[in-house]
Amino acid sequence: MSSTPLVGWRWRRQLMLTASALAAGCATVAVPTAQAAPPGSQISVVVLQQPGAHDAPEHAVRALGGHVGRQLPLIGGFAAHVPAPAVAALRRSSGVRSVTRDRRLTVRSTDPAVPDPATSLAVAGTTIGTGALPSDGAGVDVAVVDTGVARVPGLADRVVDGADFSTDALDPSKRYIDGFGHGTHMAGIIAGFDPAHGFSGIAPGSRVVNVRVADHDGVTSLVRLLAGIDWVGRNAHRDGLNIRVLSLSLGGPTDGGYRSDPLAYAVEQAWKSGVAVVVAAGNGGVASTSLDSPAYDPYPIAVGAEDTTDTPSVADDHVAEFSSRGAADRLPDVVAPGVGIVSLRVPGGLLDQQFPAARIGDGFFRGSGTSQATAVAAGAVARLAALRPELSPDALKALLRASARPLPGFDAQVQGNGLIDLVGAAALPVDAFAPQTWPAARPGGVWRARHGAAVQLTVENQDAWRMNAWRMNAWRMNAWRMNAWRMNAWRMNAWRATQWNGSSWETPPTP
Repeated sequence: MSSTPLVGWRWRRQLMLTASALAAGCATVAVPTAQAAPPGSQISVVVLQQPGAHDAPEHAVRALGGHVGRQLPLIGGFAAHVPAPAVAALRRSSGVRSVTRDRRLTVRSTDPAVPDPATSLAVAGTTIGTGALPSDGAGVDVAVVDTGVARVPGLADRVVDGADFSTDALDPSKRYIDGFGHGTHMAGIIAGFDPAHGFSGIAPGSRVVNVRVADHDGVTSLVRLLAGIDWVGRNAHRDGLNIRVLSLSLGGPTDGGYRSDPLAYAVEQAWKSGVAVVVAAGNGGVASTSLDSPAYDPYPIAVGAEDTTDTPSVADDHVAEFSSRGAADRLPDVVAPGVGIVSLRVPGGLLDQQFPAARIGDGFFRGSGTSQATAVAAGAVARLAALRPELSPDALKALLRASARPLPGFDAQVQGNGLIDLVGAAALPVDAFAPQTWPAARPGGVWRARHGAAVQLTVENQDAWRMNAWRMNAWRMNAWRMNAWRMNAWRMNAWRATQWNGSSWETPPTP
């Protein structure tokens, strides 16, 4: 396996997972015949099979004029292309549990606006107690499902290429490479190490497993994202890997419950396979009323962002204004440093070209968001897992929550149990912590995105940017209107001043 680094920003990404997962019938139902579809009218879908079903959904797909694509064993499903008029018939077919339309995702950016001070990872590490922990993460691999990994100093010998589901992978010269810049930044936070420049990630002894799902221009899809999670869950301990942690610096709002969300279901399956999944709470700020998907699923570790003010003392720390607020039934689990975080840069990458003012020296970039906080927390979990390899994902999460330090003046809605304290977590016994028994996600009911549209993994739909989109250099309460972001705009959470401001996953117009 070859090596490769990763990058990331506090940017918010927006995943459009679709809103049509409907329960399928279980009895023997004849597969309806689809009417002939015009050329080019086939659409991409994710099909899940009914547990214990005797009829294979693949037969229904072919009978309806479609073809089966990538298998997704972890979630008991597969990707397929079917004629658009045949989707409803496929949902009614025997053996089919749910059918979810795929969605294309792209990354978009706008210029930075409000300045954030740079925060070194040395300060971030001191804040969560890495210095007092004997483990540096050695022996633990952290999977980063993102935009790929660039071979930059500080990561070149610390990254193992796992899988590349991007379309760029068709060109061997582009396989695994991060031409965008987000994945490398995240990997640097987690496990980067460049002593010549005094740079060290949170878990410098760990390796990063590069699972690429997006192209050099930031384009990806629900199918590719699910394929990345599926790969991690099934390959965590193959070919010399020891993936104990999966870092997902992404999220999107939805009106549908987590139990019908296919992304939440995939995260749960990875968790149950023995991989601790760390996810971003979201950058919805004071206007948000819930955590993003998949952080709203109660199983993974949901991370909000804390501002260290670039000092090692916790006395002046606070929860970042942009960090999403939880709901009564699901709060963030913990918070971690996520403001102005300095990590590795991809020279010539798309982010590097678009935001030259975000550069720090020749090899570094800074940014803010729950994406960065998630990477910090993933590194912390890796160190804890290396120190106590017997711990299950449930136990790792329980220790982080029980030992976290509440920040004065902030309620649980925004900080959960509080700031990560690795020393406290390492000292706690695990006997008193029972395994999680939340109701499991079971895609098959109706799963809607916000306002019945789609789940968005970070920011703007190009048709929604109008006169009121960016005002006062931030998202105002009315930024997304008319069936878009309502009372949940991104506030104060972009790359500020020399940082990533307004990066987003946006959905292109539907033909």
